[in-house]
Amino acid sequence: MNSKIHLPAAQRPHWNGWNRKMTKQTSWTIVGLSVFIAFHLTADLAFAQGTSATQRGIALYGDSAYEGFSQAIEDVYLGSEDLGRIIELPVKVGQRVKANDVIARLDDEIEKASMEIAQTQAAMLGEVNAAQASLDMQTIRVEHLRRLLRDEMAGFDELRRAELELKIAAARLLTATEQRTLRSAEANRLELQWKRRTIRAPFDGVVAEKKAGLGATITPSSPEIVRLVRTDILHGVFNVMADRALQMKPGMETQVYFRAARKTVDGKIDTIGPSINSESGTIEIRVRIDNPTGELRPGDRCTMRVVAPNPSDEKPESITKLRKSGVNRW
Repeated sequence: MNSKIHLPAAQRPHWNGWNRKMTKQTSWTIVGLSVFIAFHLTADLAFAQGTSATQRGIALYGDSAYEGFSQAIEDVYLGSEDLGRIIELPVKVGQRVKANDVIARLDDEIEKASMEIAQTQAAMLGEVNAAQASLDMQTIRVEHLRRLLRDEMAGFDELRRAELELKIAAARLLTATEQRTLRSAEANRLELQWKRRTIRAPFDGVVAEKKAGLGATITPSSPEIVRLVRTDILHGVFNVMADRALQMKPGMETQVYFRAARKTVDGKIDTIGPSINSESGTIEIRVRIDNPTGELRPGDRCTMRVVAPNPSDEKPESITKLRKSGVNRW
């Protein structure tokens, strides 16, 4: 059965005109719906961005993000330049230590004995007391001869000889006093040398690595014993193109996302490199990040955005407080 409609030749022009009219109306309808949908989507997106900007401030430089890594603010190797054997190593990798805690101790018997001898010598008073007694005796003798000379019972030469012996006695007392001071200083030097055999933590931190074990011998060519890092404050290190880095200033607010920790935290630009890398055309930017709980770790890959305060807010709310989940990826 043929489903085609056969129109008389007289009616065909009317049918073709009606068909073109309906096709044109349908096309305009589709265009109108597309414009309507695009307009509303643009309005909703602008409203969402405005709300986000009100909450977290305005992201600078087209909302650009910069890749980098985190770094401990202090990362040092502790050891000794003195030759010695490790007799005490009370720390282990991952242990948190406080400033002035004992990290390691070298054999110190010889240094301790030398210090004790010097301290004993510094405490000796016999030589000083003998010189003082000699000075007192010569002083009395000179006064006695002066009285006798006034009574013409002693000669002038005898008095002059006694006065010279008095000066010699005073010089001997001064020498004895100076020698005691010198021995005291030597005792202090040996005490400091003895204390150097004990390696202590210079700051609060975490033991990251042990370079030598108990019983190992430390030499001037291999002095490292323990690697200590400070993690309560981290630095985010980012290489930013020079044209954008030159617009940044220390103290500017930032957002830093830690990939391994899956957490976004607030930070502030701490330092801006003084020179441009000639090969990459970038400037090193360091962001200071507080890490009091130690949850964030050095070496984690980071993403950073610079955020300016919203001009309408005198005191913009903290980004961390607004983002309670702590997770935000860009």
